[in-house]
Amino acid sequence: MKRAIGIFRDSCKPRKKGVESRQSTSTSTSTGHCTDDDRPSTTHPPQSISNSKAERWLARVTLMLSVTKSVADAAGFAPLKGACEAVGTLLETIQAVSDNHSAWYELLRTVQEHATTFQRHLDQLGINDVLEEHGNSIKESIKQYSTVLHELIASICVDSGLEESQTEQDLTLKQLAQRIGTTKLEAGLIIDYEKRLKNAEWRIMCSLIVYVNTSVNASADAEILKKLQVREYTRPRECQVGTRVEILEQCQTWVQDPKAPNILWIKAAPGAGKSAIASSLVRVLGIKKQRLGSSFFFRRQESAITTTKALLQSVAYDLARHPTIRKHLARMLKGDEIDLATPNIDELFHQLVAEPLLKIGNLPNDQTPVVIIDALDECGGLEGAYSAERQQLMRTLVLWSKLSNCKLVVTSREEDDILRTFTCNPPFTIDVLIGDKTASQSKQDIQAFLGEELQKIVAGHSTLPVKWPGAAIIELLAAKANGLFIWASTVVEYLCRGSPKQRLEHIVHGGGGATLNELYTTVLHASFLDSDGLRQKMRTIIAVIIVSKETLGLQTLADLLEMDDCTVKHICNALRPVLEVDGRLCFRHQSFVDYLLDPHTASLSPSLTTGDCDRILARQCLHVMKKKLRFNICEVSSSYLLNKEVLESISCLEAYIPAHLQYASRYWADHLHNSPANEEMVALVRRFLKVQFLSWLEVASFGGFVDEVPSILSILNIWLKANGNDGLAPLVTDMRQFTMDFKKVIKESACHIYISALPLSPQSSAVKMQYERRYPNTLRVTAGGYRSWSPVIKTICGHIGAVKSVAFSPDGLRIVSGSNDKTVRLWDADTGRHVGQPLEGHTSAVCSVAFSPNGQRIVSASQDQTIRLWDVDTGGQIGLPFEGHTKSVNSVAFSPDSRRIVSGSHDNTVRLWDVDTGKQIGHPLKGHTGSVCSVAFSPNGSLIASGSHDKTIRLWNAETGEPIRSPFEGHVESVNSVMFSPDGLRIISGSDDRTVQLWNVATGKSIASSPRGDSWSLKSVAFSQDGLRIVSGSDDKTVYFWDAKTGRQAGAPFRGHTKGVNSVAFSPDGCRIVSGSDDSTLRLWNVETSTEDGFKFSGHTKGFNSIGFSPDGRIVVSGSTTGAVRLWDLEKSRKIAPLKGHTMSVKSAAFSLDGLQVVSGSDDKTIQLWNAKTGEHMGKPFEGHQKGVNSVAFSPDGRRIVSGSQDKTILLWSATSGRRGPPLKGHTGGINSVAFSPDGLRIVSGSDDKTVRFWHVRTGKETGPPLKGHTASVKSVAFSPDGRRVVSGSDDNTVRLWDVETSKAIGRPLHGHNWSVNSVAFSPNGRHIVSASFDRTVRLWDAETGMQIGLPFEGHTCSVNSVAFSPDGRQIISGSDDETVRLWDVATVYSTTAVLNPHCRIEVDGWLRGPNGKVLFWVPPEIRTGLERPGSSIIGRCQRTTLDTSRFMYGEQWTCVKKGRTDVKEYRKIE
Repeated sequence: MKRAIGIFRDSCKPRKKGVESRQSTSTSTSTGHCTDDDRPSTTHPPQSISNSKAERWLARVTLMLSVTKSVADAAGFAPLKGACEAVGTLLETIQAVSDNHSAWYELLRTVQEHATTFQRHLDQLGINDVLEEHGNSIKESIKQYSTVLHELIASICVDSGLEESQTEQDLTLKQLAQRIGTTKLEAGLIIDYEKRLKNAEWRIMCSLIVYVNTSVNASADAEILKKLQVREYTRPRECQVGTRVEILEQCQTWVQDPKAPNILWIKAAPGAGKSAIASSLVRVLGIKKQRLGSSFFFRRQESAITTTKALLQSVAYDLARHPTIRKHLARMLKGDEIDLATPNIDELFHQLVAEPLLKIGNLPNDQTPVVIIDALDECGGLEGAYSAERQQLMRTLVLWSKLSNCKLVVTSREEDDILRTFTCNPPFTIDVLIGDKTASQSKQDIQAFLGEELQKIVAGHSTLPVKWPGAAIIELLAAKANGLFIWASTVVEYLCRGSPKQRLEHIVHGGGGATLNELYTTVLHASFLDSDGLRQKMRTIIAVIIVSKETLGLQTLADLLEMDDCTVKHICNALRPVLEVDGRLCFRHQSFVDYLLDPHTASLSPSLTTGDCDRILARQCLHVMKKKLRFNICEVSSSYLLNKEVLESISCLEAYIPAHLQYASRYWADHLHNSPANEEMVALVRRFLKVQFLSWLEVASFGGFVDEVPSILSILNIWLKANGNDGLAPLVTDMRQFTMDFKKVIKESACHIYISALPLSPQSSAVKMQYERRYPNTLRVTAGGYRSWSPVIKTICGHIGAVKSVAFSPDGLRIVSGSNDKTVRLWDADTGRHVGQPLEGHTSAVCSVAFSPNGQRIVSASQDQTIRLWDVDTGGQIGLPFEGHTKSVNSVAFSPDSRRIVSGSHDNTVRLWDVDTGKQIGHPLKGHTGSVCSVAFSPNGSLIASGSHDKTIRLWNAETGEPIRSPFEGHVESVNSVMFSPDGLRIISGSDDRTVQLWNVATGKSIASSPRGDSWSLKSVAFSQDGLRIVSGSDDKTVYFWDAKTGRQAGAPFRGHTKGVNSVAFSPDGCRIVSGSDDSTLRLWNVETSTEDGFKFSGHTKGFNSIGFSPDGRIVVSGSTTGAVRLWDLEKSRKIAPLKGHTMSVKSAAFSLDGLQVVSGSDDKTIQLWNAKTGEHMGKPFEGHQKGVNSVAFSPDGRRIVSGSQDKTILLWSATSGRRGPPLKGHTGGINSVAFSPDGLRIVSGSDDKTVRFWHVRTGKETGPPLKGHTASVKSVAFSPDGRRVVSGSDDNTVRLWDVETSKAIGRPLHGHNWSVNSVAFSPNGRHIVSASFDRTVRLWDAETGMQIGLPFEGHTCSVNSVAFSPDGRQIISGSDDETVRLWDVATVYSTTAVLNPHCRIEVDGWLRGPNGKVLFWVPPEIRTGLERPGSSIIGRCQRTTLDTSRFMYGEQWTCVKKGRTDVKEYRKIE
């Protein structure tokens, strides 16, 4: 049989006609393969049985194959589908075929072909990786299935009567078919086929299920990876067939050489054919076909699109063809672990290219990925090497050189910055020679190119001789080309556009093409049109094409220039020898642009400069925007629709925002930036700012470039100031801030620019003052609101680990940062852009960085126990690391003369170092008994201060190293940061004890101390240059300001970081602060913003765990995560002094029924009793629980207190003596809630063990069985006022009612919440139940029917932890993690008439939605928590905001927001 398989595999011949015959023979209805004549009569009965069995089996297998084929079809697995079809056909025809040799032959051949194809597809690059994602579950079964296809036909051969000797003969498929066709198969043999296929059947079906899942995941991944896609483009024309053979072979040899440098640089002068070579290499090397890889072609005329970031995204997208890379990138993008908007190209390279390539390891030479990048010198547009884009690309090339498992081909001119980059990392170089050095092969290639192209011209001109212009002329032209393919191709194009003979004569004998520039002059003169007007228009068209940021189509160019499209087409056609006209317009080669901009070029009058070109285009952009920008440009019908829905509903965006308006809106500032100002330009800009700014934002919103708007406005501001128009600068600055603060809403909905962003911007906003009277029919802030713009100037991303230290350079132009990612980085303090490459060398986290006072050096300290010195200009490390510390170095600082460095370490020592020699000065400074966290020099360099984990500050003589007086003591936790004041008379310190302290240097005494706040540890402190202010960074994610004289907090804190702040520093001018955080970012802040009133916070600085009314309903008691208990006077709307005593989170607080006492339970394991009038302790804390106390309650008579703890016990206490009884045990999980029955005889408890239990107060015994039904922890329990029922809330998202006497559930669970139910309570009359949930809602229920009453109360922005009814039942109070308490009017539960009602929900993304789920408006983060609604009021830590909605236009009437659109009162009547 093995031999038969061999015959079957080796005998494949080209496919012949036979499918039709196979299909025709399969129509037979015969049910067997053998006849009575062939077998003894005794076999007839078994044969009949076998035939019946065979029929059933054939039907089942056919069905199985049909299903398998369908699944394979759905999974897109064509090889398997084909194999199934082949075997299905085989089984169908086994019965029908007798001696039809041709049919058997065709059948055998087809199955063999499919089986071979199937195996070949399995071996393709990437397929095995897909299969291996699920181990052998797919791979082995599919391979086994493939084997079965081969063995099946071989078995048929053997079972058909072929002897072993016959199967070993070199039989052809046709001969084999003849043998089988003359043999009658026994029906019983089919049973054997069945046994052999059965195992393959279930394996392949199981595997297909897994494969389909894999395919579905792959489809989902493909959708996510679309984020990486960049605009597709047509590659440059390839080399003529038969040309550049030698260079292409060199490239192929380099690819196959594992020892060669991994970068190949093809360098040449302009026009030598580099791009054609690069384009040919894509085909020759099989990029994206046989070989993993990518190609990218920079275009100077599309500099806004062909960027370094676009290059990296394009490469990543192409590499994702490999399933391992696809899976990795999709996971990273899905988890938002890759920030495609980051300005940090190094990080993007690592995430998009380097890391994915590491995932696949080193591949064989013939599969090594190859990336081709053409025209490096065209990156950055006309700015070239001076552009940020080009500089980023050069940094990227250095990173490419370090990749061992990928090869890079680059082409470019030999420009200085490229040469410098490759000097440090020498590539394999191919120099394409021109001029006298031109290689003979290049001349032959150009000659071959000319010969073929000129023959095409001959074919189109019947008057030309067949062999025109002859070999001699072609050879002459090739010599004139001087190695430049662009010269040859331009000549061809020039000859095509006129009389070939006449034009060739001018080129050969008339001196029209002696050099490339002369050729261009000839072409341009031939293109000059008859009238001066047309010549001027041609000059304008040329100017626009030179500097356009994207290539433009003919119609777009005509519209942008406001020219007749026929005129534009006529001029462009005249320029065809040098201009690509079909599709988008671009010059055929950059050398022509160089020619046009050469001041010696006399062809254009006057000559062009880039400034001239930009001025022309800037003016046209501003004109186009003046004419075309308008309110509601996309005719959005309803404010309920977000942009995504609008764009899905329209056929084409260009129908509303034409291409030329999109271009003008996106790039006008880029062109304006390089243009001199004149009166017309300034007038156009002024009108744009004062009339059309919001309409422009609409275009940005739909056009997808909102992220670019702040940069555009920054460019405009620079232009205005440079041209003496400072008067408009404040408005532009405010517009930039407006865009940054409302970026999210502007990106998602154009119409909400008018009905959300504009009305909710600060009252002081210049944008609001300029535009609100134009759009008056909208929201109006009557109290609170957004007081000022966010103080964040810029968020700087780039580090991939926590930022531990930051510092400004002495001139304020640079920022340095050190991170857990082991790098030191430099940033531009104005733009936030990365400067140079990361400073790499440390082998562990960088803990501290500092600039030298002369600004020339940077010092860094690391957990690797070393200190390193860096050159600011070059980024290079200076000398060897400073070594001596035996543990992590936590802090470093320069002396004022830049000659010494001081360091503090985990080894408890302070050390001094000589900057020039790197040697330690003297002995270590010892005295601290804990890690040294911070060190600083005094301004005159004579003293050193150090702060330590030992809670002290020490002062040292910087010359002798001797300690000066005893340590400064006062902090009660680790001292994390110290700094001298600018006058050297004071020291500031920040500590884990949550205080900032000021010290007198002379006396060592504390001058002032900040109050101990509720915030976490203070990690960093710094003085302003004038010594009047102090800034601190805290673990609570905030930046605080302090008065340097009093130590009191000054102004509002800065919030924005999403994790703790590790380091802060003032800029030298004191106007900005930089902060570094565990969230891996740096933030630049505007200091002046902090001096404004900001938000006045009051109450708890963390969430409310517990809330409750006093019996008279006048006072509210609350317990907080900070450990504070507070009383609130509702009538006077003020807080009463906090009740302090607990050291950890207060989980529960409650009044006694007489209102004279308050009891509280805490995570500190204690219960405390308070006088409700005075706030004083009543005795010592009650101690007895072994873990945190989650719930406390007074008995109705006030004599007892019950407590439930995480230690699984309940304790009863005497409220007067504090004595406790024996613990009530029974729960197997922590107890979350306890309550007394109204008669005081019972206790109910709810636990993490999912049960509710009753207890007898006097005996401490359980009464009845546990109440079971909840499927997760029971968070809250409460008795009804009559004591007959209990309500419980659980982590299973339900509320349940229980009968106290029967211990049975009453009715069904109350469903409505979609997250944990944290708190429940009965109304005083027992008719209603209220519940609070992690889903941020409060809900009201009918206690009899279990039905939800009305709509949920919405308003909290975090989990609602506690809820209670007022004693009169008219109000509900709720406490939340959003740091507020809300009072709800029960009567408003049905109210939905007002626009802003208690049932409108603010989603996590800021959209406020009505009860119907439709968006109403977007709320800025700063005012979400404090947004007041009718029927509710707020207590707590937030700025209340009240909105007047009487003129609010929204929904289908949103366009009435504009003045004069309609009468508001009339609209209200309609509504």
